Amino acid sequence: MPIRYGLLAFFMGILPGVSAQNVDYLESSLDSLDQTTLDQVLISTKRLEPLNQEQASTLVIDQETIQTFSGGSLAKLLNQIGGIEINGATGHSGQNLGYYVRGGNNRQVLIMVDGAVVSDASSIASDFDLRLLPLDQIQSIAIVRGPSSVLYGSGAATAVIYIKTKQYNKQGIQLDLQQSFGTNRSTDQSPLSGIQRHHTANLSIGKGPWLLQLQGNTRFIDGLSAIAPEVQQREFDPDAFAQFNGRVQVKYVSENTWSMEQFFAFDRMRQDFDAFNYQDAPFQSDTQQWRIGGSFYFKGNKSRYEFHDQWSHTIRSINSDYPATYESLNYNADQFITTQWSEQLETVFGTQGGWSSMDLAQANGADTVLNTVLRHPESRTYFIDTYLNLVFWPMDSFSIDLGGRWHHHMRYGNQGVYQLSPRYSFSNPLGNFSIYGRYGTAFIAPSLYQLYDPTYGNQDLEPEFNTSTELGLIWQKNQVEGSIRWFDRFEEQAVNFSLLNPDLYVYQYTNNPENQRRWGFEIEGKLSLASWINTQLFYTWVKAQDFDLLRVPPHKFNGHINVAVNKEEQISLRWTWSDFRRDQYFDSVSFTSQNISLRPYHWIDLVYSAQLIQGLHTQLSITNLLNQEAQPLYRYSGQGRNVIFGLRWQSQNY
Repeated sequence: MPIRYGLLAFFMGILPGVSAQNVDYLESSLDSLDQTTLDQVLISTKRLEPLNQEQASTLVIDQETIQTFSGGSLAKLLNQIGGIEINGATGHSGQNLGYYVRGGNNRQVLIMVDGAVVSDASSIASDFDLRLLPLDQIQSIAIVRGPSSVLYGSGAATAVIYIKTKQYNKQGIQLDLQQSFGTNRSTDQSPLSGIQRHHTANLSIGKGPWLLQLQGNTRFIDGLSAIAPEVQQREFDPDAFAQFNGRVQVKYVSENTWSMEQFFAFDRMRQDFDAFNYQDAPFQSDTQQWRIGGSFYFKGNKSRYEFHDQWSHTIRSINSDYPATYESLNYNADQFITTQWSEQLETVFGTQGGWSSMDLAQANGADTVLNTVLRHPESRTYFIDTYLNLVFWPMDSFSIDLGGRWHHHMRYGNQGVYQLSPRYSFSNPLGNFSIYGRYGTAFIAPSLYQLYDPTYGNQDLEPEFNTSTELGLIWQKNQVEGSIRWFDRFEEQAVNFSLLNPDLYVYQYTNNPENQRRWGFEIEGKLSLASWINTQLFYTWVKAQDFDLLRVPPHKFNGHINVAVNKEEQISLRWTWSDFRRDQYFDSVSFTSQNISLRPYHWIDLVYSAQLIQGLHTQLSITNLLNQEAQPLYRYSGQGRNVIFGLRWQSQNY
C-alpha cells in the first residue's frame, strides 16, 4: 500500500481528536526545493527582456518550494538558501533576526513586498521584521545578491529580498485550507515536547474583471525557552510565540492592457522572552502592524508602466525590566516605465520616494510609568529618488548594463549611486558560458533610532557608503549547471555601537573612521540526473579584513536532493552545514564584552509530501534530523529534532 494511503488513514483517525483540542496542522505537498532562474517564474521585474539577461546573481523560490516549508517560517526557508545567513532561524520562534548576506547585515539588505520597500523606522536598523509575514501569504521570493541600488533603492548594498504575495486570479469561488501541528523541542528535551500549531484559510472570489481575496492565518508555538539554562540550573519556563495575520485585497483586471489592486493587512505577534543576563524571566513583547498599499500596471506595445506603494503603522510594546513602546510610520512609493527602443536598447526610468517617523515612550529609572521621550515631529525623514538604467546589446554575445540613481535625503542632501555591469556569452563543445562583471555603489543613511534615541542616539552621524565589485562565470551543458562568483565590498563610515567611556559604561552610535572590507566567493552547482531527481549544492566563503565577522560563518554549505517517487509523491532532503561563528556576550563580572565561538552544526530536513485524493495533500517533515545543537546566539536555545504533520485542502472552482 503506498505511503500516502497510510497517511490518509492516519489523519482520518486523528482529525476528530485534533479538532477537539484545537490543534491545527498545515500542509504542503508539491515539489521539492528548487532555486530556478527568474525567467522560469512569474514575478514582478523592471525588465522586459528575458530575465536570464539579468546581470545580478538572482535566485527565485517558487510556490512549490515554499510549500515544502509549510509549518515553518520565512526565516527558516531563507536560512537554507545558498549565500544567506539568517541568524535566529534555528532558535526560539520569537528570536530577533539578523540578515547576513556577503558579510553585510540588516542595514545593507533591502526587503520589498509587492514592489514597494517595507521597513520599521523605530527599529535599530530600520529593517522589516520577517517574522510578521507568514509563509502562507507568499507566492514567490526573488533574491538579488550583490549591489542593486540603481533599480531597487539606494541602500541595496548586499541583497534585495523581493517577496510577492499570493494572487488568486481565477474566476468563481476558491477556498484553500491548511493546517499543521508538530513538536517544538530543544536537543535535550523528550521527543514529544512542545507544540506548534498552524491554521490558514484563503478565500478568493472572481467575477468578471473583479477579484476579491481574503486571507487569515494563526500560529502558536510553545515548549522552548528563549534562553538555555546551564547544566546546574533548573529547566527554564517555556516561552510562547503567537501570531495572527489577516489580509484583504481587491483587484481589477482589464483586457490585456491595465490592472490595479488595493490591499489592507493586519499582522500581530506576541512572544515571551528572558532576561538579557541569561536568567529566566516572564517578559513579553507585542508587535502590531497595519499595512495599506496597492499597485497599478499598464502594458503598451513595447513598454510597461508600474506603480507600487505601501503605508505601514507599527507599534512594538516591550514588557520587561526596561518597559518601552516604539511606534513608527512608514510610507514608500515607486513608479517606473520600462521601454524597449530597439533590439539593442532597453531603458528603465523611474522615481521613488518615502517618509518615516518614530515615537518612543519608556520608563525612567524604577518608575514603571511610560513617558514619551521622542515624538514623531522630532524624528522624521523623507527622501526622493530619480533613477535611469539602460541595457545595451551591441551584439548578441555581449551586453552592458549601466545605470544611476539621484537620491535626495532630507538630512544629508543630494547623493548619487551608480552601477556598471558588462556580460559576454559564448558557446563551444564544452557547453554554454557567460562571463560578467559588476561594479556598484550604495548610500545608507543612519536609522532614526541611531540618530535620535535619547540614550544611544547620535545626531552627528554621517551616512555609510558601500562600493562593491563582482565577477562571475556561469556554465551550462545539458542537465548540468554551475557558477562561481567572486565579490569584494568596501564599507566607508559604517555605523557602529561603540563604548565611549569604559568607566561609566557609556555607549553610543558612532561612525567607524576606518574603511572595512568584506570579500569572498560563491560556488553553485545544479544537476538533474533524470526527470524524477535533481540536486543542488551551494558553497559560500566570506571573509572580513583583520577580524572575524560577528555571527556569520566563514564557510557554509547548502545541499538539496529532490526525488519524485511518482506523480503523487515526492521526497526532499535539505542539508546545511555551518562553520564556527564568532559571537559576543556581556560579562556581568568584568562588565566587558567577551568573544566566544559557537560550534558548527549540520542541519538536515527530510520532507515527504503526497496527494492523497483530488484536492487533498499531506506532508510529513522531520527538521534537524540529526538533533544537533544549532545555537543562534551564546546561551540562547537552539531547536532540536522536530516533527510536523500537515494537510492542505483546495476546493475546485465554483
